[in-house]
Amino acid sequence: MVKFTNPRWWVFSRIMAATLGGYALATSSSLFFSQLLLQSLGIYQALHIGMLLSFLIYACAAMWAFSTSTAKRAWLLLLQFNLVLITLSGLLMQVNP
Repeated sequence: MVKFTNPRWWVFSRIMAATLGGYALATSSSLFFSQLLLQSLGIYQALHIGMLLSFLIYACAAMWAFSTSTAKRAWLLLLQFNLVLITLSGLLMQVNP
């Protein structure tokens, strides 16, 4: 039987939150910023700016996952940010042809 009270599991959970949750947040933010800038800039410039911002967001999300008080809080807030960005991206996709 595995007990998840060992502090190693919490460190592993933070590593996974930083890696997987940060990657998901970077991907959804790249999509959001690309859709947001699509009308004011060209498609290629909007994609490049969205991708460049995603690197910054990924680094900040990874650092933030280790600075929160608990690993559960890191997972929940990363999930919430992802859901908000995906929802907003979907709305922008309906507005932009």
